[in-house]
Amino acid sequence: MKKAIALVAVLLLSAAFVFAGGQEEAVEEVGKVKLTMLAYKDLADPVEAANWQIVVDTFFATHPNIEIDIEYGFDEPFHNKLQAMFVADQLPDIMFLWPGKRTGQVTGSGKIKDLRPWLKGHEDEFAAIAVAAQGRGGEIYELPEQVTDCHVMYTNEKLMKELGLTFPKTHADLLAQGAKIRAQNLIPVAMTNKTQWQMQSCLLSALTERAGGMDWYDRVIVGDNASFADPEFVNALSVIDELAKEEMFSPGINQLDYGQALTSFVTEEAVYYIDGGWRANNMVGELTDEQKEYVEYKTYPDIPNQKGTSGSTASVAGTGYGMHSRLEGAEADAAWEWIWFYSGPVGSAIRQGFGANPAYKMPTPGKLDIMVKKLIKFVAETPAGYVIDAVMDAEGMGVLHPAIQEMMMGKKTPQQVAEEYEAWVAANDTSRK
Repeated sequence: MKKAIALVAVLLLSAAFVFAGGQEEAVEEVGKVKLTMLAYKDLADPVEAANWQIVVDTFFATHPNIEIDIEYGFDEPFHNKLQAMFVADQLPDIMFLWPGKRTGQVTGSGKIKDLRPWLKGHEDEFAAIAVAAQGRGGEIYELPEQVTDCHVMYTNEKLMKELGLTFPKTHADLLAQGAKIRAQNLIPVAMTNKTQWQMQSCLLSALTERAGGMDWYDRVIVGDNASFADPEFVNALSVIDELAKEEMFSPGINQLDYGQALTSFVTEEAVYYIDGGWRANNMVGELTDEQKEYVEYKTYPDIPNQKGTSGSTASVAGTGYGMHSRLEGAEADAAWEWIWFYSGPVGSAIRQGFGANPAYKMPTPGKLDIMVKKLIKFVAETPAGYVIDAVMDAEGMGVLHPAIQEMMMGKKTPQQVAEEYEAWVAANDTSRK
């Protein structure tokens, strides 16, 4: 494995010089530029850490006059750190950002540079959703690394065949499979929810569109004769509530660290696994060639009283890097070099080789890993609704996330969760102003 990664690194490094063309000469003419960066990366994951190191090493090899002091964060600790930096007016020069409201307080503060002057002329090189306006004036604050489907129901077809099961058509069908799966000491649906965002982003968001449809969803966001206290949102929450009560999730789901569900699925201790499309990156390196043939990408089956689209997921224009508004001249140009490298043709080629589905329009290599090919097909063919924390204020997740967790532990009803969240949204969310 290490030899393979090293070989890939050498090949990609050579490709990087070709892709980058003459850009390095312009950088070399100026003095050394030093920048700071807050990166979103799970360095505890050996595959992700190895892939990231190749990206970083390639950048520094092709940009010798740029020095970046990188600080890392992941999951909620990242958001806590970014928020603390923002409050203390100590944001780094370059930082990882979300296109919607997840980091909306930062992107809407005036402290993030509009990237359109640098991006001009390259817009058509990206998927249209990736270069959609992120600010009210059409600003683009971060250059998306990929288009992200946040809900995928990964399925082990081999285990299903051994158990005599077929993929469920409805929520009731899935529940009916639970006893048979557990009888074999297997987990029906592997998920983790210790840090709480997973249940909202990777399941509830998709279920919300399923329950109410996009017209209702659009009206809920702005409060146009619709609210999160409506029966539709209660219905979406009820699906999760029932899954928890019927012991369909990983045991101790609300105490499990992110990554443990992936391990359960890779080691074939779970039939289904719900997470984001980004997990294809991990599966490229962690599944065997044989497993890759029988692991499929699905979405949650139809739910009771469904008004939305069958087979839909929840999607956002991807996350990516942006720069502080204080940067000017050589510093701003150097920050852009990283942003363009990471999400443009060079970084996209590297990341695609490790399982990413870049927002940059890339030809599909003939030798692309099968898990990446499956993801590309899934993204292209699967209808999508919104991810809640991308369209609603991030502060409201401090109400919704723990309330979902309490519901799963039997301390609140779906109706109570819906009413509590709607009360916060009605009083505070900027979408309702």
